[in-house]
Amino acid sequence: MIFNVFNYSFFTLFCLTILIPFFNAIAISLSSYGEVAQGNIFIWPKGFNLDAYAKLAANSGFIRATLNTVFLTVVNTILVIMCSLFAGFALSNKHLVGKKIIFTYILITMFFSGGLIPTYLVVNTLGLTNTYWALILPGVANVFYIIVFKNVIDQLPQELLESAEMDGAGEATTLLRIVLPLVLPMTAAFTVFSAVAYWNEWFNVLIYIRDKGLWTLQYYLRSILLDTSTVSSITQGALVQGQDRIHPQNIKMAALMLTVLPIIAIYPFVQKYFIHGQLVGAVKG
Repeated sequence: MIFNVFNYSFFTLFCLTILIPFFNAIAISLSSYGEVAQGNIFIWPKGFNLDAYAKLAANSGFIRATLNTVFLTVVNTILVIMCSLFAGFALSNKHLVGKKIIFTYILITMFFSGGLIPTYLVVNTLGLTNTYWALILPGVANVFYIIVFKNVIDQLPQELLESAEMDGAGEATTLLRIVLPLVLPMTAAFTVFSAVAYWNEWFNVLIYIRDKGLWTLQYYLRSILLDTSTVSSITQGALVQGQDRIHPQNIKMAALMLTVLPIIAIYPFVQKYFIHGQLVGAVKG
C-alpha cells in the first residue's frame, strides 16, 4: 500500500514536471505581447492571438527548413531501413563466404568509431560538406539495425528459405516475398525510430552545413532560441517597432510547438511499434 502511494505520487509529480512547461510554452505562444512581456502567463493563454504562428507560416526560412527536414527524414529513413535489411539478410545467408569475418568487421564499428574530427575530414575530402549528402551518407549504415535484422532472420524457419531456393526463387525474391513479410513488424518499428531520429537532426547540420538554405527544422529552431537576429528577421521589424505586438517569446514558443507538433500527432498511431521495437530480440522462439 505504501509503495503504491509513493509510486503514484512520484510519477504524478514526474508527469507534472513535463506537462506544466509544455502547457506554459503553448500558452505563451498564443498570448498577447503585453501579457508575455509582463510575465503573467502560466498554463492558460491571455490575450489570445495567432500572430506568431502566422509570422512563422509566412517565413521563407522556416518553410524551407521544414521542407528540408521532411525530405531528409523520408530519404534517410528509407535508405537506412533498406541498407539494414539487405545487409542483415546477406549476413544470415549460409552461402556467404567469410560471413564471420565480415560480421566481426561490422560489429567492431558499433563499439569503435573514427571520431568526430576524422569523420569530418573524410566528409570534407569527399566534397560532401554543405550538401544534402553530408546529412545522408554518413548515417546510412546503422550497425545496430543490421545486427538485429540478421539475428531475427537467423531465427526464421530455414525450411521456408530452402523451399523458396528449391523452387527457383532468387535472393531478391526470397527477401521481398518471404523474409520481408515475416519481419515487417520489426521493420515498422525501426522505421519509426529512424524517422523520429532524423526529424530531430541538428548536430550534423552544425558540423557540415554553412548554407542556411540547407538547415533542418531543429537547427532552425536552435537558431530562433539562441540568435535574436533570427527572431527579428521573422517578425520583420515588428519586434523593434512594436507595431505587430509580437514578443520574442511568442516566436520562440510558437516555433517550438510547430516543431514538435508532427511527432505529437503521429505518436499515438505508431506507439505500438515503439513498444515492439523495445521487445525485439528480448524474446526468442
